[in-house]
Amino acid sequence: MKRQRNMRALRLLLIVAAAGVILALAGCGNGDAQSGPTDGGADPAAVAGREFWSTSVTDRGAERPLVDGTRIALDFRDGNIGAAAGCNSMGGTYRIDDGVLVVGDLFTTEIGCDPERHAQDEFVAALLSSDPTIALEGDRLMIASADVEVELVDRAVADPDRPIVGTTWEVTGFLEGEAATSFAVDEPATLVFNDDSSISGFDGCAAFTVPVEVADGSIGGPVDGDGELQFGPIAVDDPAADCPAELDEYRSLVQAVLAGQATYTIDGPNLTILNDTVGLTLRAQ
Repeated sequence: MKRQRNMRALRLLLIVAAAGVILALAGCGNGDAQSGPTDGGADPAAVAGREFWSTSVTDRGAERPLVDGTRIALDFRDGNIGAAAGCNSMGGTYRIDDGVLVVGDLFTTEIGCDPERHAQDEFVAALLSSDPTIALEGDRLMIASADVEVELVDRAVADPDRPIVGTTWEVTGFLEGEAATSFAVDEPATLVFNDDSSISGFDGCAAFTVPVEVADGSIGGPVDGDGELQFGPIAVDDPAADCPAELDEYRSLVQAVLAGQATYTIDGPNLTILNDTVGLTLRAQ
């Protein structure tokens, strides 16, 4: 079994040019954003705290296809805007004045990517720096300059939080202090939260069950978002299973998270479970 260990901040989890990276860069902006009144377009308060994903892009009236496997993502949080378009993350302060999005100096990471993704980054940076108009209707956002229009939808609509109950969650890594650890295993551990206040699990070698309650005392309470968990004793279906010794640490970490009290957070297809000493990152299957 090959083990890989990478240091990173505890909340830098999973997915995809993570929002935490974007916002950390955005926080380097040179001043506090101020939201002015709007006579039209987007209400500053209505976009704050939300992330939007692109659904269509037009350039001079023609559709502009994005690089395969990429999207434009905009995140408005704490007076900062974070953006990603498939390569680097960028960010800066922002304000909305009379339906115009005014972005402060953009800061960006310097990841080496192929020319197509670099060009896409530059395209998005130019759009955000052009004082485009911004309009919000429900969950749909429009950003437009003289030549470019980008339509986006709220991330929670495009990729809603998965329900904790009934979803098969596959373990993708572990969190220990400020260290994020991953293991290369033949068959990753999985968890399924059941309606009967139990978890059916697999620790990489053997199946197990564990009683679990959410904060209100029953698994029928909160089923997504954030919450608290209380675990009972783990029962391994076959304690005498002939498991390879190289899986011992992996299995021990899985079981260590599912003991006592813990908190959970769901972000789209990603689940994080944390107790006082160790955590699990998981992804919906």
